[in-house]
Amino acid sequence: MTVSIPAVFAENLLQGVTRRGADPAAILKRAGLSAANRSMTHPSFVKLVRTVTLTLDDELGGLQDRPQRIGSTAILAAHASHAENLGEAYRRTVQFMDVLDNSFRYRFREEGESAIFEMERIPGRVVLNELAVEMIMVLVNRMLGWLAGNKGAVNRAWFDYASPSHAPIYRAMFLQAPVRFEQSTSGLAIPRALMKLPLVRTEDQAMAYARRTPLDAFLPMDGTTGLALEAALAIDTILTRDGRLADMEEIGRLLNMPSHRLRRTLKREGVDYSDLRKQVRRDLAVRLLTTTDLPIEVVASRCGFSEASAFIRAFRGWTGLTPRTYRVSDL
Repeated sequence: MTVSIPAVFAENLLQGVTRRGADPAAILKRAGLSAANRSMTHPSFVKLVRTVTLTLDDELGGLQDRPQRIGSTAILAAHASHAENLGEAYRRTVQFMDVLDNSFRYRFREEGESAIFEMERIPGRVVLNELAVEMIMVLVNRMLGWLAGNKGAVNRAWFDYASPSHAPIYRAMFLQAPVRFEQSTSGLAIPRALMKLPLVRTEDQAMAYARRTPLDAFLPMDGTTGLALEAALAIDTILTRDGRLADMEEIGRLLNMPSHRLRRTLKREGVDYSDLRKQVRRDLAVRLLTTTDLPIEVVASRCGFSEASAFIRAFRGWTGLTPRTYRVSDL
């Protein structure tokens, strides 16, 4: 499915470029884009974000008071990945982000049937526009849910600014949760029951996820929960070990069910097996590029590609960058 990113995200991002004294036109040219006043494809938006953050050495793109240096989110992800469950991962995340002492104070608490992730502006600190809030809330919710192998759920979301022109897409960004604006803080209420979920991703996987931001942040959520998660982990095990993509019959045997039942059950969960394999392949590619020095040809082979050229074409489709450029940008 083609994902279109509204122009307002690029426009708000480029306000941070201007604030930092860089040239938005030069940034757009470097990203291979002609303008930011129209919607763009997901790979184009990913490339723009990465060009901005690398040029500024700021993962927040100039949107908050001080730069957040490249690599900070990967360290955060690694720290969170050592939690025993999702609730502890949220607590670790809040503690880490507060240490950065930028434009917000962060809090996490359990209240009734919800767990609350909340961010409050620090008086006198810069919060350039609503993207400064959106980036944090989407990334934290999706990354931590992914660490627990769960696409998650949001009971409600609220924001400390007036309803923006693109407010209608907030329901999609925040898992169809009801939203409110002009509140005293911004935050998410997440089902408290999810906080008991154990984390299933390794530190290397967590750091690779963080380094590919915003590859997943503004995409529809994937189906890696329940049986889909079990199948994805089985596919990943075989791909990592043997460098090949397992067919549905093999995964069915590993999960002790016939392939037709696996297909039918995945379909009920809204998951297509071929899409699941592509997702696992992409995840492994990013992990190898960001955590090893293996040659591109070897990475291609380890990801089940018979030719490096096919891998490069596929990777460019996922991220808007070649594998070599992606790797250099993460140093």
